[in-house]
Amino acid sequence: MKPQPTVLFVRSPSQDRAAISMLRDSGLTVHEFDGVRGLECALGDYDTDCVVTNCEVENPDGTQYLGGLTLLDRLRRSHPELPVVLFAEVTNGDIAREAYSRDVFGYVPSTVNDAHQRLLAQVDAAVASSPARQRANKRKQLNEAVRLVNQALVRSQSRMDIERDVTAVLAGTDRYSDACTVTCQHDRPVVRALGSQRDSVTITAPEPLRRAESEDRLVVADLDPAALGDDTDALETDCVRVLAVPLVYDGTSYGVLGVYADRVDIFDTEEQDTFREVGHNIALAIDASQTKDALRQRTTELEQQKERLRELAQIISHELRNPLQAAMGRVELLATEHAAEEFDAIQRSHTRMSFLIDNLMQIARQGGRQYTVEPVALSDVMADAWTTVDTDRSTIEIDCTETVLADSSRLCQLAENFFRFATEQGNTGTITITDTSGGFALEHDGPPLEVGNEGPFELYYASTDEGVGLHLAVIREIAHGHGWEITLSNESTGRVRLDIADVQRPSANGR
Repeated sequence: MKPQPTVLFVRSPSQDRAAISMLRDSGLTVHEFDGVRGLECALGDYDTDCVVTNCEVENPDGTQYLGGLTLLDRLRRSHPELPVVLFAEVTNGDIAREAYSRDVFGYVPSTVNDAHQRLLAQVDAAVASSPARQRANKRKQLNEAVRLVNQALVRSQSRMDIERDVTAVLAGTDRYSDACTVTCQHDRPVVRALGSQRDSVTITAPEPLRRAESEDRLVVADLDPAALGDDTDALETDCVRVLAVPLVYDGTSYGVLGVYADRVDIFDTEEQDTFREVGHNIALAIDASQTKDALRQRTTELEQQKERLRELAQIISHELRNPLQAAMGRVELLATEHAAEEFDAIQRSHTRMSFLIDNLMQIARQGGRQYTVEPVALSDVMADAWTTVDTDRSTIEIDCTETVLADSSRLCQLAENFFRFATEQGNTGTITITDTSGGFALEHDGPPLEVGNEGPFELYYASTDEGVGLHLAVIREIAHGHGWEITLSNESTGRVRLDIADVQRPSANGR
């Protein structure tokens, strides 16, 4: 405990020494300095409670003009917790306003009758406020450090960016000397990022970092500069204390954050609690960045897989179409020379195979482009789709009036595939399209489906004896591409109903 408060007094050449003697007589320890440079060089040698300066003291460049205000500016940047009292030789309102704008603690004109009593009162008040100012300054510095760390976490994209940016902003603050992130390999910390960005560094005191990771708790330790010797690469150079913060999120360790300081009165309970939260946020950001990296990699792999499937579908389509077209041409030629019912069956099979190839290509292309969603009239799309399908003796009733948000070309493909699917089940009957509360429904009063183990929406569901039915698989892909839900009702009486739900409608403002 200090026996008495310490005051550093920066005097001018013409300053009456009576003020300094009066402060000493009042029980204060007073050290005198001739200018700004002299005080700054000695600040680290004293546990200072207050600074008193004359207005006309020597500036760092040797001039005498308003050196006290210069000192105020420099102390606010380097030691904002120190209270400063300006003891001016003249009463000047402009100087007083300038001083208070620089956060001077007190302003005392030396020319008034009770100048010494006023000065002593201001110094006593400054000394009494010093602990509170130091606490406020610590909180300000902590808040600024947390703000800078959070900004780094927001802008950083990868784990390496996070660790590099966080350590850089901490090392760049006035409160800390350096910062690093490490992972322990074979019980030896390995530096991943270093705030001071030196080319090479060694950790002379690894134990606090190792304990923080192995025990999953904050560790505060004092460092002995004498133990460094001549090791100029030591991380702990000019540092006397370290705070080791484990970086853990959801049970996964991402190493340790080491924060170094060149003073021993640091890393109290409040500061440790703050860094415990900072460590959690850093680990959370690292975990999120790695999750995003994994998702991006998985997305890339899926896109590559889709592209390979599309290429395969194109190859299969090309290889099937050539012999199919040749076979169809030969059948047409033979049919003109020989009237046989078998030719009609062969032609139907060829037509069926052509439909299958078209549908396979539709399925392969579903992931090939983005859906362009816009308001479309459901009745118009259904009518357009009906004109493109050979519906034979079936009829259609379009009993829908809603406008929905959809990709019109994809919605048309969905309708075409249902119409073909329905007419393949039975070439007579009525197809009805109606609005529902969640979207719309397509219904056919043809024969019931014979659903196998795979289910009607699976790719290789056999809907007829003629081959493999792909229409419902295409419908499923288009519906899911819009984010819609589909269900198929298959009544024994012969009605087949396809319900499309979760369909969005335009809002009042048009979207």
